[in-house]
Amino acid sequence: MPEDPLSASFVSEASSERARTLHASYKRMMLEHFLRAIDSAAEGLGQDLAHIRSRIERLDPNERFSPGAYEAMTRLAAALQSGNVTDVADSLKHIQVAPDELFHDGHFRIDSALSEVWERSVVLNARHDVSEGEDDALILRPILDKDPSHRFTAAFTALQYLEQADRGLADEFREYIARVKLFTGRGYLGFSSPRAFGAIYMRLPDENPVEYFLEHLVHELSHLDLNLLMAHDPLLENPTDRHDAPLREEQRPLFQVLHATYVLGRNVRVTRRIVESGSELDCKEQLAEFERDYANGYRVIESHARWTDRGRQVFESLETPESA
Repeated sequence: MPEDPLSASFVSEASSERARTLHASYKRMMLEHFLRAIDSAAEGLGQDLAHIRSRIERLDPNERFSPGAYEAMTRLAAALQSGNVTDVADSLKHIQVAPDELFHDGHFRIDSALSEVWERSVVLNARHDVSEGEDDALILRPILDKDPSHRFTAAFTALQYLEQADRGLADEFREYIARVKLFTGRGYLGFSSPRAFGAIYMRLPDENPVEYFLEHLVHELSHLDLNLLMAHDPLLENPTDRHDAPLREEQRPLFQVLHATYVLGRNVRVTRRIVESGSELDCKEQLAEFERDYANGYRVIESHARWTDRGRQVFESLETPESA
């Protein structure tokens, strides 16, 4: 049997080579899905869509895509799945007329949510603010300052701390992340999604901004990394079994417990290194919370997960907590 070129990537330890290998494979996979979706639309509509297909064929998997490319693919796939011909036609027109940078602009920047046209559907999908009085309202609003750049300083500083504390994760961040989008509101602290891979959304903090941004940048980066792994292999044979979960009061599907545990493990590592470095950041209490929650999640997946071969490999790469 030929050696699996991705085998060495199924570990939790970050590195630049691992990130490049996983990301390139994922981009090739997404391009194949995108082109098949356009071909399916062409067959269903009975139209020649070669001119639209050619725009996607020009995407280079050796370069970082804009999150807008992933959003356009997700929109088309959802329209095809719904069977709504109008939505399919609208999605195709979006691909046809969108400026080139919608697909190719993978340059990193930090800015406000809703500063780019591709974000509209991502934000609408995340919001639940029909009534601000509701306990479960998810309010996400753009920053309206004329020049919001002063709002971004703490996030840039947090990235400098990440570089100092964990070079592997910093390299992974550079490989995956094209945008950090900041917003005001409540309900969310932050989120990311394969729907717009390469974008991280984070709410502006009320206090301790550098510590806050460092935690949530690592948190969302790690979700995206695990999403890449799970795009290639399900990792779990019983992903929907429900069990106790760290960070949640109610039981959650096991794949979500795995996500939480994976994220916490990386935050333990980064925060521990920050504390041990004697940094002026106040992270000792935060580290104790991360370690406790990580141990709880680890115990659950250790006891209940039925792993695929690659999933077992990922699990065995996780740090064993002292209290597990």
